[in-house]
Amino acid sequence: MKGPEEPLVSRSRPLRWHLALLTAGAVLPVVAFSGLVVMQRASQMQEVAERSLQRSAQMITFAFEREMSASLRTLQALSQSAALDHGDIEGFRAEAQRVARTQPSWLTVILLTPQGEQLVNLRRPKGTPPLRATEPESLRRTLETRQPTAGALAPGQSTGQWAFPLRIPVTRDEQLRYVLTAVITPQALQEAVTHQNPVEDDEFTRTLVDHQGRIVFRTKSPERFVGTRAHAGFLSITEARIEGVFRLDTMEGQPAYVAFSRSATWDWISAVAVPIEAIDGPFRRSLLAVGASGVLALLLSAAGAITFSRRFARDIHAAATAAEALASGGQPQLGPSSIAEVHRLGESLAISAGRLRQHAQEEQSARQELEQAIRARDEFLSLASHELKTPLTSLMLQTQVLQRKLQREQALTPEAAGKLLDQTARQTQRLARLINDMLDISRITTGKLELEKETFDLAALASEVVAKLALQLAEARCEVSVQAEGPVVGTWDRHRLEQVLTNLLTNAARYGAGTPVEVSVRRREHQAELRVKDHGRGIAPADQERIFHKFERAVNGNEVSGLGLGLFIVRELVDMHGGSVHVMSTPGQGATFTVVLSSLSLR
Repeated sequence: MKGPEEPLVSRSRPLRWHLALLTAGAVLPVVAFSGLVVMQRASQMQEVAERSLQRSAQMITFAFEREMSASLRTLQALSQSAALDHGDIEGFRAEAQRVARTQPSWLTVILLTPQGEQLVNLRRPKGTPPLRATEPESLRRTLETRQPTAGALAPGQSTGQWAFPLRIPVTRDEQLRYVLTAVITPQALQEAVTHQNPVEDDEFTRTLVDHQGRIVFRTKSPERFVGTRAHAGFLSITEARIEGVFRLDTMEGQPAYVAFSRSATWDWISAVAVPIEAIDGPFRRSLLAVGASGVLALLLSAAGAITFSRRFARDIHAAATAAEALASGGQPQLGPSSIAEVHRLGESLAISAGRLRQHAQEEQSARQELEQAIRARDEFLSLASHELKTPLTSLMLQTQVLQRKLQREQALTPEAAGKLLDQTARQTQRLARLINDMLDISRITTGKLELEKETFDLAALASEVVAKLALQLAEARCEVSVQAEGPVVGTWDRHRLEQVLTNLLTNAARYGAGTPVEVSVRRREHQAELRVKDHGRGIAPADQERIFHKFERAVNGNEVSGLGLGLFIVRELVDMHGGSVHVMSTPGQGATFTVVLSSLSLR
């Protein structure tokens, strides 16, 4: 016959393998964390670089607007020339020449009629045939809006030199008489802007694009690109945007980060391009350094783990032998070890041997306690079945009496019918209370009992409960009085406090039958106090805490009926309200139950 099959176990490995794995598990998170730190730092560096790049584009726009504003102010001052008031064109020419010499960025000054005919052009000698406006679109906008206008970049009619016009309307007596134009060259504008904001070392190029998408100046290869359309991708990204930073290949095919800023006044775009390597390069180099350091750390850690594992193997083997001895029921023997953990393991194995014997004894004790709990359960079930059987038996007997009378067609007198109904109602109420108590115990034990709080007068509630229990208290020959100093208003669960007072009064009637019962409600600082005092048999000091436990009563179950749940439910409900309940009693002199509640309204 085959013996029992041994359970499958995972393949065991030597100690040095586990130490190497442990070391790797310790080093790898550090390396990963370092990588995350590097990536976060690189992200922050990139954000800083992008903000710096954006500021550069904004400064170029600011310098461009400042240069344009300076030219505009000069043109506006020239437009106020007295020579134009009298139509003295030659006098205006002389004045315009003096002003033009102070403006290095101006190529020439042109005075146009509203029809576009040149009256003055400082670049053309006097007497030469007049020319039409080179860039008519800006002239049309100036005439329509009567506002200063910057035209698009265009080649000159005679020289072919790239330039753009800055035009302003000249009015006299609210009539538009002339259009005064300063022609500005890209080279002069670039020099003025670059002088105010020097080019950084890592920049690839700076570019200024007019409102029609034509490159006005470019610091790199201007001879190739000035006057041409800007990159289509650049125009698409910057359309309808004020500023931003994005990645795009330059017109030379160089991958770059590009920051741009749009002039709110002239609708021209300033852009700064920086090679991607200038921003991303440090991050890649840092990540490579962290990776190389991690690999080196893993190799060194693995070598150290193999070296030290040989030193640990001997002590671990001795500990394993001692553990096997403990498993077989013997006394483990483990000598001193240079490894503190192994030394403690030997001591623990010796202690475990003693505790195994102690656990065997404790197991026997636990088995006895379990048997006692089972007996207590059986006693409760027997008691519960008896308590439930009593009202059910009464109800069955009353039902049988009523059936026999109906079968015999005997009429019931009103007095007999009333008595029968009263008995049925009392037994039904008793049965309902027993079932409700058991249901409440279940809800309390499982934590499913919830309070539904409302604001009401506790003194009024006490009077209502006493009135409801008047018949039951009368049967027990208990005269009940309710004392209250005035309204005691608070926020509690009305139904649950009614249940608390009902249980206390029922106990008073049960254990103090034939004696008076006193109920008092009063304020105590910021709390409410409910007190029920009877003059019955009283409660021994040794039982005054026990009676609040589940299924406990102060007397033998054969003397008084009940499941022993009433006071347990009282304490649980009061605790849920954040209050307290206690009893003061002397055997033979009655008992006083006091409930203290918080959440008292400030009245």
